Parts: sequence; C-alpha cells; structure tokens
Amino acid sequence: MTTHDTRAENGRMAAVTARAGYMMGGNVDRAWSPEHAPAWEGFLELSRQLRREADGVLEPVEGLTVSMLGIMGRLAGADDLTLRQTDIAGAMGLSFSRVSRLIDTLEARGLVERRPCPTDARAVNVTLTSAGQTLTRRAQDAIFAFVEERFFASLAAPEIATLADVFTRLIGRLDEPGAAGAC
Repeated sequence: MTTHDTRAENGRMAAVTARAGYMMGGNVDRAWSPEHAPAWEGFLELSRQLRREADGVLEPVEGLTVSMLGIMGRLAGADDLTLRQTDIAGAMGLSFSRVSRLIDTLEARGLVERRPCPTDARAVNVTLTSAGQTLTRRAQDAIFAFVEERFFASLAAPEIATLADVFTRLIGRLDEPGAAGAC
C-alpha cells in the first residue's frame, strides 16, 4: 500500500470513528484507547456497508432484499417449507408488521403462500412455493459468492477464527441476565 493510499484510508477511518464522539460525547476521549473507536465504529460501518452491498447483489435477483431472502431461506429449511408468520418474525428479530409487509410482497410475486394454521385459528402459516424455492437457491448462491469475495477473501484463517470467537463471546453476553434489552 502506498503512502497516499494509507493516508486516504486513515482519512476515511477518521470520519467513521468520529461518529463515536458524536454519539457518546466526551466519554470517548476520557475512557477509550485509540483502538476503541475504530473497533466499535468500524464494526458498525462494515455492517452497514456489507448490508447495503448485499441488498445490491440481491436487487437484480427478482428485486429481493436481504430480509426477503431471510424469510425465504428460513422457509426453505423448514419442515414442509412452512413456518408460522410470528415464528419468522421472532427468528429474524424484526417486528411482526415488518415481516408481514415483506411477506405481502413475496406473496404478490407468487413466492410464498399464506394459509390458516390448522392447529391454531389465530395463527397464519407461510409456505414457500416451488417458484420461491427456485429463486431462494439462486439468491443464496449469489449471496454466498458475495460474502466469500467481499468478506472472507480479505481474511486469513486465523483471523476468521478470531472473529468467530469474539462475536460468539459478545453475542453470548447479550443473552446474559441483566444485559441491555434482556427481559
């Protein structure tokens, strides 16, 4: 990497890490090492960029989004290609109304069907159609290639192992009693 490239990269990262100060004020300067802001804000920025790019990869695949593929992928892996709509929302961490709107779109395209749940009159089941199965496989292939190229290709095996360890530990902490957002 040239000196010019390094300066440009540092400038981009400085703009990203400045967000920590905007969000948390002087706490950042008082309590954080120089590595804290790039770690936190870098994680958030990378997540945002990869999500936008993934949606861009899926857009040409029948106008899908990552959230739509999340629904269809869950249905593709379910018994009888069917799940309750409420279970889909819970598994995805999205509101019921958001998932309902996404399913409306998928249903209008003939990719899923809604049916009353035979064991609970209050519930609605969602089933992946054969057209939905075909499109799901195509979209999953596109996203797999994207993740391999845009994320994993830049990492060595030990770095992948480190990230897996770190994220597993941090996500596990979110489930601990007393964690922010826990019930």
